[in-house]
Amino acid sequence: MALLVSVAVAAGEVRGQDRPASPPPSDSGRAAGDSLARVRARQIADSIARVKAGDTIKSPMARFETPRELEITSRLVFRRDSILATGATNLADLLDRVPGVTTYRSGWLAGIHGASYNGDGSRVRVFLDGVELDAIEPRNGGMLDLTDVQLWNLDELLIERAPGEVRVWLRSMSVTSTTPATRVDIFTGDLNTNAFRAFLSRRWQNGAALQFGGQQIATQTGRVNAFTGTEGTQRLRSDGESQTFYARLGWARGKVSVDGFATSIGRERDAHTPRTGFDSLPAFKGLRREGYLRVGYGDTASGLWSQALISAVRTRQERGDSTIITGADTIVIEGDTIRGQTQHVLAVGYRASWWSASLTNRLRPRAGQLQQAPVARGQLSWRMFDAGAWIERNGRDSTHRTDLFARVRPRPWLAVLAGRSSRSPGDSTNRPAGSTLRAEAAVRFKDVWMGGGILRDDASVYGTMPLLGVPGGVVPANAATGITANVHGRLYKDLHVDVMAINWDAAQYNRPKTQIRTELAVISQWRRKFPKGQFGFNARLIFDSRGGVPFYYGPEEDPVKWTTESAMVMTGLLEIRIQRGTLFYQYRNLTGGQYEQIRGITMPPAVQMYGVRWEFSN
Repeated sequence: MALLVSVAVAAGEVRGQDRPASPPPSDSGRAAGDSLARVRARQIADSIARVKAGDTIKSPMARFETPRELEITSRLVFRRDSILATGATNLADLLDRVPGVTTYRSGWLAGIHGASYNGDGSRVRVFLDGVELDAIEPRNGGMLDLTDVQLWNLDELLIERAPGEVRVWLRSMSVTSTTPATRVDIFTGDLNTNAFRAFLSRRWQNGAALQFGGQQIATQTGRVNAFTGTEGTQRLRSDGESQTFYARLGWARGKVSVDGFATSIGRERDAHTPRTGFDSLPAFKGLRREGYLRVGYGDTASGLWSQALISAVRTRQERGDSTIITGADTIVIEGDTIRGQTQHVLAVGYRASWWSASLTNRLRPRAGQLQQAPVARGQLSWRMFDAGAWIERNGRDSTHRTDLFARVRPRPWLAVLAGRSSRSPGDSTNRPAGSTLRAEAAVRFKDVWMGGGILRDDASVYGTMPLLGVPGGVVPANAATGITANVHGRLYKDLHVDVMAINWDAAQYNRPKTQIRTELAVISQWRRKFPKGQFGFNARLIFDSRGGVPFYYGPEEDPVKWTTESAMVMTGLLEIRIQRGTLFYQYRNLTGGQYEQIRGITMPPAVQMYGVRWEFSN
């Protein structure tokens, strides 16, 4: 647009210039002048055409259906720009906002990151463009390592809080403009953190699309900075490195699109030496590759749509797990080195202004048989009433699930929601059926919503977490009731608040009795000084507190020994954006105190990270 304005101004100046008086031109002179004017007009028209062609918007690639928001506010929906602006380094940081979710970390960026809902790791599910990310690695015990879930190449992230489980819907980045777009991120910090990431996106006039990018991250225990000097460079606390590459190649025109997406994540993590008397976490070196081929029709945001996807995932462990224990020999835990699985997704649906419905079938070949997991989803919004349903049969863990949900807003300042989830595991799992109830109410005072509710979970049986170094097995959990409280909104001008708290009647395995997360944020574009939005300011102070988390290490083990201490962690974040470049600084664990999220595995006392994110159009 700037070029258009400059061209128009130049043309106006040429037409408006004063010329000295001269005798009337001859016929030949008039013809030459007309010819020159036509040439100049043609040049201006060609210049404008080139500008328009360079900014053409093409049809988007197919997008998988995401559920309508049935929360009090939109606090669990994140767009491309807001994902990293939260300070999240991986998905675990965003899941900390969800009542009932407990996250686990063994270290900094290269460490293990996991999550459970009501103590059960299988009740946190992640979907990328409609494909469920299955934890097929034998060493994970059915729990997905969230370090393998990338945030930097997403267009949208939505956390769906069903009463009985948490579903995370990821939408990979896509591009519609024919102007190439590039982003480069460079950051460094304590623990010898060094990282670089970049990507390029491009569309062509014929509808073709190309995207590719990569990321390299490395950490090492010990600090080398201007404030503390050198404190050693040992690699004993889940240090390591990770390389990620992704690519998309596709074509879209009108309502039809075809595209392929692939990603490769290579990781190497050192063993984590524990405190005396506790178990080590083994080292790991492996690779996870996954991708899909998709054909789509229509847009899931409006009207009739359908999609067919063929996906595959392959994991490789390059060596057996090894754990180093002081004063003893190295313990080697052998496991399968290569695993693979395919998943086929067929989906069709329709979305109107006030209702939507869809049918999805996920097919997984297993043990020579094709396992089908059909899902029916329906949602409607009518005046002050919203409702939704999710019905899944024979899920990935052979469980039937039914979720029913409703929200009522009788007044603009009042919202009430309630939901029920039921689970019916297959007979071969030897697990009991159960249900979960959730009810909440909130009132709005000016721009702040304040509310609370209950979360009631039936007695259940779920697996332990071998990914965290816990012996494999199953543990029983008694019925439990949690009281929740939340505050979210704008307190004053650019000051925002987000508080989540839950208190259970008792602690259970893998879950603390009390969790509180508080965030204060100052978010402003300072429009009075920068009316065009060239400036942005984002400062956050995050306070996380949790009670002790008990882990199950066997019936003969003392439960007190394997219960973590209560932990309080404070994080500070500062971002300043100028035009399309963002400078950021993050300080984790501001107080510097020691804490654990896995028993015996001490987290880094304090970590600083700083860098720049720079977006530009070529």
